Amino acid sequence: MPWLLKLFLFCVAAVAILLITAVSWLFFYSGDLPDVTSLAQFAPATNRSVSGPCLESASIAIPYEAMGGTFRNALSAAEVRLSFQISRTMFCTPSKVLNRQLTEVRTAARLERHFSPQQLFTIYANRTYFGEGQIGVQSASRYFFHKNPGELGIAEAALLAGLAKGPSYLSPINHPDRAMTRRNEVIDAMLQAGAITASEAEVSKADPLGIVVSNVAPHAQ
Repeated sequence: MPWLLKLFLFCVAAVAILLITAVSWLFFYSGDLPDVTSLAQFAPATNRSVSGPCLESASIAIPYEAMGGTFRNALSAAEVRLSFQISRTMFCTPSKVLNRQLTEVRTAARLERHFSPQQLFTIYANRTYFGEGQIGVQSASRYFFHKNPGELGIAEAALLAGLAKGPSYLSPINHPDRAMTRRNEVIDAMLQAGAITASEAEVSKADPLGIVVSNVAPHAQ
């Protein structure tokens, strides 16, 4: 029957229009999203002071290369969806409302279109909170170990990378047992990723936490 065919085609067209509209809103419309271009400061070519509207304080952002291969391997093993983690930090108050979650997903998709994987890694490492008032890997590395990130050993890098999951709950100062467990989980993940050998993992897991917190300037370069 011609009218049934017309009705079917009309329904198909309506569904297609709805899908196109939904996809366009989800992945391409950005009028209601945070400005992701401002995050470029967190992926610098040289060390620089940075700040953001949802960060507690200013910090020092360092280049990808300055983070060192050991820390980069540790953080890569500990964290998977960096764009989504960055997206969540662009909203100053947490929320579990569905609309917020969709906005965070849309922001993450926009981040992936705007920045390369290496830039996203650098932004995340320079922007994330490691506890004890330390924002960014440079500040955290100096605070906990009196070292620059490129100087960290496997156990040290794994400890910092693990803190990003829950800096207060996993604090090596207040909860050393939790911090040790999480650190060793990251070391195991590094082993599974092929970033370290089995012997390196065994030796690193036997290391103490090794934090040397004192009155060091957290933003020292």
